[in-house]
Amino acid sequence: MASTGAGAPASKDAGAAGPARTVDIHCHLAVADCEPLLAGHRRPAYEPYLHFMNQSSKDHNAVMIPSIAAHLHDPAARIEPMDSMGVDVQGLATFVSQYGYWLPAPAAVESARIQNDRLAQAVADFPGRFAAVGATVPLQDVDAAIAEMDRAVDELGFKGLQIGGTVDGHNLDEPRFRPFWQAVAARGVPVILHPNGYEESHRLDEFFLVNCIGNPLETTVAVHRMVFSGLFEELPDLKLVLLHGGGYVPFYAARADHTWEVRPETRTGIPDRPPSDYFKRLYYDTMVFQPKYVEHLIEIVGAERVMMGTDFPFDMGEADPVGLIDRVEGLSEPERAAIKGSNAARLFGL
Repeated sequence: MASTGAGAPASKDAGAAGPARTVDIHCHLAVADCEPLLAGHRRPAYEPYLHFMNQSSKDHNAVMIPSIAAHLHDPAARIEPMDSMGVDVQGLATFVSQYGYWLPAPAAVESARIQNDRLAQAVADFPGRFAAVGATVPLQDVDAAIAEMDRAVDELGFKGLQIGGTVDGHNLDEPRFRPFWQAVAARGVPVILHPNGYEESHRLDEFFLVNCIGNPLETTVAVHRMVFSGLFEELPDLKLVLLHGGGYVPFYAARADHTWEVRPETRTGIPDRPPSDYFKRLYYDTMVFQPKYVEHLIEIVGAERVMMGTDFPFDMGEADPVGLIDRVEGLSEPERAAIKGSNAARLFGL
């Protein structure tokens, strides 16, 4: 790939001490070159985020999306806002509207390759400022998804994958996806779960509830299904990263535990340990907007499982991620530093 980084804004020293760097694990980079493949097959019903959104939200997006277009597509345009937010390294991942899980498999493979190549190029063009943490894979074809994971990791240097909460209407705990989960667990590759709306958003059309409630709800449903199905019991080394603070998973974990205690049908996949034990094995970002909620998240899962995130460059993102962590009460300085960067550096091998 030809470098386009000549004359780019100065990069921070890639050799700087890892724990001192702040790392944002929740960022999206859109790739224009894959759009012709997606556009030829895209239908509104394929994308719950867009399908259930009412016209007023679509009208606002028609103004908002162009306003962030440079930040969404151009790595060079991201450097200044990163600096203003105190972010040393952005962990780049695909744009969720470009998953394309409904594409025919050959087109999905090509689209994933185009996206992953572009993200890897951005990392190469700006050493030390970006890390490739969220390769996309064509999960409608599990064998192809595993092959693209191997290519992204081995050839492009990706440190992780990013996937949606469902795949063309299929739940992630279904047997069809077990080979994928087995493959990523065997390789130790972290998987970021970022939904593209909630599959059953019939009541979420107004007031931008498709995102406000829908995205965290999709994560909540997906993760509860994965835990109760026994996926993490079968694959204890599986590394799953939940964005938007894990949805409602860590904030209502006691109800899942109570359900497990009183309902025998919930214990078929996890007979020996309650759901919260598995929730504590997962990783979470800080995208919950309030210091008290970050504090509660840490109380439930531990400071070592929490990492800084912004959802850059969208309007639903966190504009002051470092300040949010600084306002959390009761943390030691090593814990703050870990959440700001060293936890991510350790998990993703940065």
